[in-house]
Amino acid sequence: MKKGKKALTKSTPVEIKQKAQNRLIYGIFIILSFILYGQTMSYDYTLDDSIVIKKNEFTKKGVEGIGDILTNDTFVGFFGKKKNLVAGGRYRPLSLVTFAIEVQMFGLKPGFSHFINILLYALTAILLYKILLLLLKRYKPKKWYFSIPFIATILFIAHPVHTEVVANIKGRDEIMTLLGSLLALWYTLKYLDTKHYKYLIYSFVAFFLAFMSKENTVTFLAVIPLSVYFFTNYKLKDNLFSMIPLLAATVIFLGIRQNILGSFSAPVANELLNNPFLDASKGEKFATIFYTLLLYIKLLIFPHPLTYDYYPKQIPIINWSDIRAWGSLLIYLAMGVYAIIGLKKKSIISYSIIFYIATLSVVSNLVFPVGTFMNERFIFISSIGFTLIIAYLLSEKLQLLFKNYKTYSNALISILIIMLMLYSVKSISRNRAWKDDYTLFTTDTETSVNSAKGNAAVAALYRERAESAIVPAEKNKYWRLCIQHFTKALEVYPKYFDVSLDLAVSYYKYNKDIDKAGEFIKKAWAINSSNPKVMQFVNAIYSEAKAPRKKLALLLELDKLKPGKYNVNYNIGSLYGKELNNLPKAVEYLEKAIKINPKGTEAFKDLGVAYGMLQEYQKSVDISLIAKQLDPRDAQIYFNLGLNYKNLGDLEKSKLYFDKAAKIDPKYKQALN
Repeated sequence: MKKGKKALTKSTPVEIKQKAQNRLIYGIFIILSFILYGQTMSYDYTLDDSIVIKKNEFTKKGVEGIGDILTNDTFVGFFGKKKNLVAGGRYRPLSLVTFAIEVQMFGLKPGFSHFINILLYALTAILLYKILLLLLKRYKPKKWYFSIPFIATILFIAHPVHTEVVANIKGRDEIMTLLGSLLALWYTLKYLDTKHYKYLIYSFVAFFLAFMSKENTVTFLAVIPLSVYFFTNYKLKDNLFSMIPLLAATVIFLGIRQNILGSFSAPVANELLNNPFLDASKGEKFATIFYTLLLYIKLLIFPHPLTYDYYPKQIPIINWSDIRAWGSLLIYLAMGVYAIIGLKKKSIISYSIIFYIATLSVVSNLVFPVGTFMNERFIFISSIGFTLIIAYLLSEKLQLLFKNYKTYSNALISILIIMLMLYSVKSISRNRAWKDDYTLFTTDTETSVNSAKGNAAVAALYRERAESAIVPAEKNKYWRLCIQHFTKALEVYPKYFDVSLDLAVSYYKYNKDIDKAGEFIKKAWAINSSNPKVMQFVNAIYSEAKAPRKKLALLLELDKLKPGKYNVNYNIGSLYGKELNNLPKAVEYLEKAIKINPKGTEAFKDLGVAYGMLQEYQKSVDISLIAKQLDPRDAQIYFNLGLNYKNLGDLEKSKLYFDKAAKIDPKYKQALN
């Protein structure tokens, strides 16, 4: 054999058996993942899939949109501009890049994207198992299926709290974050074992890609060195040296992120649905946060009921007089003390607690606001700590309760089968809710009964059903459900501006109840009189109803509620002039409008017309000239000036303005002929 080439050696029988066993185990993980989530491949896009795929202009471009995805906030492709909905914005481009590639290859077909989610989930589980196997060498059970790595991984796969992450295509960012972070840990361990620098490069790439999936990768800056400390005997200096590529990936990512989004401390929207603690005192905020932390533990132990919707006010704001806040604080303090005590002993339970708390910290609202009280996807990574504790107790501690191994093994198998069956049944049944938006919203509204956002979302879907229904009984049923849930949303959150307008439209479309429509328009006006949507809705509803006097009465009420608003005075003046033929009143309110807003082109334009109709032609000319300066491309203004000069006897100027009107819009030439 030539020098420099390694001799090929045959695998030993033990190695052959081990490889076969590994293939079996990996097969179990893959099959279980597809058994639990295979049904989702027939499902539609759901929930936030609209933001990242279905209605995201960057993603829908396919590979052509990747540049935009990489250089913008994650929400820009959906909203068309940057919105400070959550503090610091969101930069998670990698999952969107994969969606863009899938759209390029298959179009907007969610089935393949669901398949990729399941496959990535299974691969993540395999990698988790391999890492645990490497870290937990000192635990050697008689049967491989009694090992901590196998039990922890299979419980992780089956745990129902993961359904949102896997069944919702958007949840891929969570899966890819964990996959990349685990890969970084794997390559760090490979480097420490071999001292081959290529593994440092691999760990850098894996960690950077994890960051590009989601920012909570940062928690693995604590998890990775702690994993090395707890389960290996490598020197501290080697452990710290292996962190260099991870720190480099962090610095580079944060630099890119800041360049694109700006500071992490960007202002959050001053709105309850994106800032659930908006109206809470500091004490109430932290008491409620600890209550949600207690709910996370409850969901890990007893994952029922599950919901996508923990928005205000599904979680109640509580204070420190509530035992749930103190109970949670004491539980977490006890966990923290236990973890610290176990540091020296390198206890697996201590490690699991630290893993759980560290990975949960950034989404807990304790570090920075995340835009909602809690979400099941937030404990996707943290749940590893929970399953690891359960696996350790079953594999190592359960046998202490039994005198002989056979009794122990039967007990362990029975417990595992029961847990897996319960987890699997719950996961499969829960997945059905993610079939489409209608199924998800109607299902979870029954759980999240006090969520303003959830009730509004399901009401909007009922409205769509009502508008498309042909049978009157069915149409009326959906309108009643629509109004019921919009009303509930407004009861939960009385300042819900959009819902107030939605109720106005819904009442009108349901039974032409224009008085009810006006009632909710007034509510919307009281909430936000600066929003132009109010006048848009007033004009749309009352014009369709052909009720100018009721429209006038409503506008006058709006003016009393919040006087001095340009849009109200302009609309009152316009209504008096165009529909009620009361020119003096039209002039009165149009003049009020231009005093409020001296750049209100429409008001100047209509006021000029009103003066012309009152035969006050010079006043009409003076006002129309101001309108012309504000909008020099409006042909009608030039035409009006032409008429006024004609009435004043100045035929030269009249012709000049008529010609300008015709030049901008040829229809005025025809009108003159």
